[in-house]
Amino acid sequence: MTEISRSIEIAAPRDQVWAYIQPENWTKIFDFVREVDGYTNGQPGVGTRARVVAGTDAQSTVQYNVEITEFKAPERIVYRRYGGPLSGKGVIEVKPLQKGTLFVRTSYYEDDLSESTIEMLSANLERDNRKIRRNIEHAVLRRASSR
Repeated sequence: MTEISRSIEIAAPRDQVWAYIQPENWTKIFDFVREVDGYTNGQPGVGTRARVVAGTDAQSTVQYNVEITEFKAPERIVYRRYGGPLSGKGVIEVKPLQKGTLFVRTSYYEDDLSESTIEMLSANLERDNRKIRRNIEHAVLRRASSR
């Protein structure tokens, strides 16, 4: 089993971070995710399933399923990945800080991954986290300047 976890502090309230990271937005916020089919019925909850298409190009494209196994708003989403490569579990946590929010993503993989795969997946998590922080903080600044 392999575990990869990355976190980032975001200068925004937890509720804004939570609203942004919902599964129906994953194609907009995670660079590797190209398609999520199954979150068209509004708020996801425990038992909600989706088919994910991920990859940067045709050669790296993979498909797998996700099922929400825990959904505790506005704190935590846990999902299992199955039916494709890199089966395991994902955890997204949104924790309030005195000034802002701590956003934590942890992926558990059933297999022992190679060092190069771990490095690639870790870099993807870090890049996505920076993108999420940038987009949320820009939205906060836009709201503040429009008041």
